[in-house]
Amino acid sequence: MFQMLGQALSRIVFFKETKGYAQALVEIDKAAPAILGLSVDMIERIPVSGLRDVLGSDPALLHSKLYAAGVLLKEKAEILELQEESDGSARLYMKSLVLFVEDLSPLKDREDDREIKSIDFAIEKLKEYELPVELKHRLVLYFEIMGRYDQAENTVFEIVDDDRGYLKEGISFCERLLLKSDSELESGRLPRNEVEESLAVLQKRSAD
Repeated sequence: MFQMLGQALSRIVFFKETKGYAQALVEIDKAAPAILGLSVDMIERIPVSGLRDVLGSDPALLHSKLYAAGVLLKEKAEILELQEESDGSARLYMKSLVLFVEDLSPLKDREDDREIKSIDFAIEKLKEYELPVELKHRLVLYFEIMGRYDQAENTVFEIVDDDRGYLKEGISFCERLLLKSDSELESGRLPRNEVEESLAVLQKRSAD
């Protein structure tokens, strides 16, 4: 599957770089059913929970298929962006990011940074947009797994500003961080005193 995806991406990138955007979109439309058995339109329209059912129950294969689906949507989003179709590109970047962070457990191994680069690319493209709260939940986990504790903390506070129900999870997040060493926290750009301050703020808001 990854060999097929790589071959398709080579063709897509070639047409992107030569401004053959229509042909690049054709390549994406051809690649999706060949790799995943679904059209790009279906990948766009079906909720992730539905895609999980359609793509199969094998955890290893499912993770790879969700990633492949996200990559194809990311490529399509880039082409729409190059064609100055900002609304369409943002929608596809959003769906691709949702697919990328649906299953985060394999990222703990970090043997291959392709997925990490894809996630970070989509996050950067969406930095000017308000993300759905459910997606922010997943991003907290992603940033925590990656050791980017400052970004995780910022996202926690974004969530609790809109959803008091997340305070318990935010408090648990801070408590987990306090179990880490000072060097780990410093590496994640969130010193222990800042974690303690954040925990106190969340606990106070929870008690109010």
